[in-house]
Amino acid sequence: MLTESELRALKPVRYLRKVTDGRGLYLLVTPRGGRWWRFAYRFAQKGKTLALGTYPDVPLERARARHEFARDLLAHGIDPSALKRTLGKYAFVAEMRDWEVSQALESNNLDAHRARDRHEQRKDSVDRTGR
Repeated sequence: MLTESELRALKPVRYLRKVTDGRGLYLLVTPRGGRWWRFAYRFAQKGKTLALGTYPDVPLERARARHEFARDLLAHGIDPSALKRTLGKYAFVAEMRDWEVSQALESNNLDAHRARDRHEQRKDSVDRTGR
């Protein structure tokens, strides 16, 4: 399992590097310093990859939550990549945020109210900008 300090300490090398967090979630580090969260999985006997965002815009905890959302879809027989393509990028991200808020509320997290408020603010900005 990765930690936030390990992620900050990662330096780019001359080749693409995968730094794994476990269960298919990894951070792809490019030679130019780009860092992308990816989820590698199999669906219908085919290997697939789902983009979950860029680091540091998407911190470790949010990447793990998005990873769990995608695993939940797979458990219900839904291909996350196909759903993302069907819904569109922004609607898919909105669905992931809805799921994150519902998970926070179910776990009786003390920050659940803050998460719900952030979600409502994002929802309002998505409605205004279309993103």
